[in-house]
Amino acid sequence: MTTFANHVVLVTGGGTGIGAATALYFARAGATVVITGRTPSTLEATAAQHASISTVVADVARPADAKRTIDEVRSRHGRLDTLVNNAGIAEMVPLSKTDPDHVRRIFDINVGGVIELTRLALPLLEASKGSIVNIASTLADQPFANGSVYSASKAALLALTRSWAQELAPLGVRVNAVSPGAVETPIYDPVKMRISPDQLAAMAPAIVQMIPLARFGKPEEIAPIVAFLASPAASYVSGAQYHAGGGFEA
Repeated sequence: MTTFANHVVLVTGGGTGIGAATALYFARAGATVVITGRTPSTLEATAAQHASISTVVADVARPADAKRTIDEVRSRHGRLDTLVNNAGIAEMVPLSKTDPDHVRRIFDINVGGVIELTRLALPLLEASKGSIVNIASTLADQPFANGSVYSASKAALLALTRSWAQELAPLGVRVNAVSPGAVETPIYDPVKMRISPDQLAAMAPAIVQMIPLARFGKPEEIAPIVAFLASPAASYVSGAQYHAGGGFEA
């Protein structure tokens, strides 16, 4: 495991799933980690697993919360080496039932929040010659029916990654993306996905059939990829998209 001593990491959506696994991986490797999210109880549960993890209750879609988050990182630690833009929501809604609120909700969190938080974090990242890792999705490349807005938001995140990699290279800041496939996280919740429990129960086996490795991934299998992209081992990697979908993306 790469050592991240004296390395400060900010992980959005760090209370559960990939965000929590990533925060714990970095902390166990020696990093100081700040996690954000909207639910204090899940943040506290993750932070309780390692003394090097602290929390900021924040909604990434709110510009004021983004500013407060970066202010907290600067105040507590004086630096930021890696920003992991992980927070996101997935709602499966057919086009016929898509409305402006659905579109706004998805893009405010999955795209707008990423842009604002990254903009505010840039001075700290420039000072540390740090890195940004955006958590996209295999569905950006291979969208499902009824998930067009979610897939479009993750495709936008890939576009941001590639553009920023060029724009920020002169500042010494690297930008990459990880595109997980089906991973066992709370994002697969029928309420959050706006589908019925029966629809979710029918969806899971259908998804597994499309995955060459024939199973869902685990958050702990994504975290090391994020850490690699933030590490010196990836010092010549920028603008890359790392798929982690069990072969679904092939």
